[in-house]
This record gives sequence, C-alpha cells and structure tokens, in this order.
Amino acid sequence: MDRYEYSTPTMGTILKLVVYADDQTTAQRWIDVCLEEIERLMPILSNYSSDSEISKLNKQWGTSTVVSEDLYRVLAHSHRWYELTGGAFDITSGAVFELWKQARKTLSVPSQPQLRDAMDACGWQYVELSKSKSATDPQDRYQVTVRRKGLVLDVSGIATGYMIDSAIERMTQAGCKSYLLDIGGDICLGDPPEGKSGWTVQIAGLRKDSPPMMQLSLANCALTTSGDRNQSTIIDGVTYSHLIDPRIAKPLMNHQSSTAICGRTLDADAAATALSVLGLRQSSVLFDRLGIDQAILMVCDSSQVEKKDSPASFLRLLRG
Repeated sequence: MDRYEYSTPTMGTILKLVVYADDQTTAQRWIDVCLEEIERLMPILSNYSSDSEISKLNKQWGTSTVVSEDLYRVLAHSHRWYELTGGAFDITSGAVFELWKQARKTLSVPSQPQLRDAMDACGWQYVELSKSKSATDPQDRYQVTVRRKGLVLDVSGIATGYMIDSAIERMTQAGCKSYLLDIGGDICLGDPPEGKSGWTVQIAGLRKDSPPMMQLSLANCALTTSGDRNQSTIIDGVTYSHLIDPRIAKPLMNHQSSTAICGRTLDADAAATALSVLGLRQSSVLFDRLGIDQAILMVCDSSQVEKKDSPASFLRLLRG
C-alpha cells in the first residue's frame, strides 16, 4: 500500500492526514470523507463562530433548547470529565476563560470583583441535559437548559477530539484502516504502516529549543499534548499560562506539559488539559479512575524554564 498525505488550515491550526491505500482514488475518497465530517461538525461545535450551534446555545439563558445529537454528546462527555476530575476540566467556566483571554491581550490582570463575577456565572448546577422520546417521534430528542445568565459553555477543550473521532469513524466505515489524523496536536492513529510496529510520535520538551523528551511507537489509539510551551504571557513580571484552573479561576503559574494517550481522541483531549491543571501529585492520585492508558507529565518553575540546564519534574503513568 502507498502513503498519501494531505494538509490544510482549519480552526486556526493545521489539519494533517496520512492514509495508506492501494491507489490514489481510494486515498482521495477517504480524505474527502474525513474533511466532509470535519466541515459538518464545525458549525455545531466552534466556540469561535457566533453562528455556531454552541454559540447560539450560549445566548439561550433560562430556556430549554433542542440541540443536535453531536452537541448533546459533547456536553455529556464534558460533564463526565468534570466529575472524573473533580472540576479540573469544566466547560461551564467559559466566562472565566474569556476574562483571562482578554487579560493576556491587554496585559492587565483581572480585578478580584471581575473574577468573582465570572466565577458566579459558572457551574454545572446551572446546566440541565435531558434526552426524551415522544409518542409521535421515535427519535431521541436532546435538550439543554442553561439557567444562569452569563454562563458560557466553552467546548474548545474537547470539541476537536470529538471531531477527529467522528471523522475517523466515517473513514473506517469507508474501509480505511491505516491512518494518522492530526489537528493541532490532537492525534488519532490507526493500524501502523506495513512492516512497522507503530507510528513514531515524539513528545516535545518544555522549552521551544528543547529536544524531544522521548519517542513512542503507537497504533490504534489517540494522544493529545497540552501545555504552554508556545502559549504563556508575562504580566507585571509574572508568567501566566493560557491554561486556567477553573476551580480557582486562575491560570497555572508553572510551565508544564501533559500528554494523554487514550482509546478515543475526545478523552485524550480532555485528559491532557485536566492533567495539566491537576498537576503531578493529583494526577497520580486520580489516574486509575480516569481511564487513560498512559500519561506523561512535565513541570518546571516558570522562572527556571528558559535556563537550558533547569530540571523539570517528570512523571510517567501507565495503566495497569
């Protein structure tokens, strides 16, 4: 089988797809199936488009809204990860995320009253998910009610993983078995190329000029790396990560990187963020209940990360 590659800008990043097929016509068919599914889901799950289904839902406070099955499933999986992590992964904290996003642009730390107001507009206790059938319609009816004005559901930490899983499902139904799909570092792998035991994946170091920390050979799994290697901001001499701990409404202060390897990309997507927020100790304590196959975590004090010889705390967790 021959190797076929495709890449294109999407969702502010790059989509990279590799498939192994008998001929170019077959490969192109699988690529088209993948792209069509991604394009179908973007208008549903993009927090960056005001016309998307999730953005419209975020304006429907106090009313019960019928939503698509895809959006409902993303919200349900998000709630599952909220419970698994004790709130370290929380899509209801969109108001807090937006506040710190603006802070990174203006280089001004939010005031305590601003943070309190944003935190007051967060919480799963204000969100109700319901699924029902009617006598006249045998199809499931999915509904979401947001009871708190100002609450923003931000699915950006899990939506890409869900899109990848859905696209891979369509591709495999079309006959594709050996593939690598990478959207901004969220990666899903199928059977390895012929003659190899797995796809080669490198785990990056904490600094931009760091060599890879390790090299893995993986197949039929998904992995995501979350960290601030390229996304941190200095405000008044203090380094703030783009990753926010929703439990305290503040950014992480140490440089860190967390890689999660799971059976599904949506789980790897959520897990990588959650592990960064949890940190080394809490990640180790909660690991067995998260359903992650493997996790690789690195943490370094923000004042030391730019020093070439600065040590980083390192933890590798393996399921079973």
